[in-house]
Amino acid sequence: MEQEKNIFISHHHSDVEKTEKIKAILEKNGLKTKDGSINQLKNPNKATNEEYIKSLLRPKITWASTMLVLIGDETHKSDYVTWEIEYAAKEGKRIIGIYLHGEADSIVPEALKIHGDALVLWDSSSIIKAIQGEDIWNGIKRDWETERSIC
Repeated sequence: MEQEKNIFISHHHSDVEKTEKIKAILEKNGLKTKDGSINQLKNPNKATNEEYIKSLLRPKITWASTMLVLIGDETHKSDYVTWEIEYAAKEGKRIIGIYLHGEADSIVPEALKIHGDALVLWDSSSIIKAIQGEDIWNGIKRDWETERSIC
């Protein structure tokens, strides 16, 4: 049975090509996605004003039911990824971290440690389960006793 999900994919700009790969994995496994992310390869935008960029991102994050955060070796350095995670948490979105293939030793953004619902390896079964609501945490130790905070 095919399902459909509205998603927003948060990623470091150097990992933009991986957004298409994750959508292909989801579709191959019966999860059709509508992606609200801004893809610089498909829609180049030379904007530099932070507030303007956030004004483009806010409605896309609000529209999505789930945020996927692609985690590579540069992700933790991105102020926009941090802001997107915090905004998604404030909006009550399900937030899932996904280690990029071969990058499971990458540093997890602090905002994801605080607000994330799941953290999974680049494995289709785990990714699908996390999107469907399982709280899988394959990564850094996390204190599950602490409630997820909403800004």
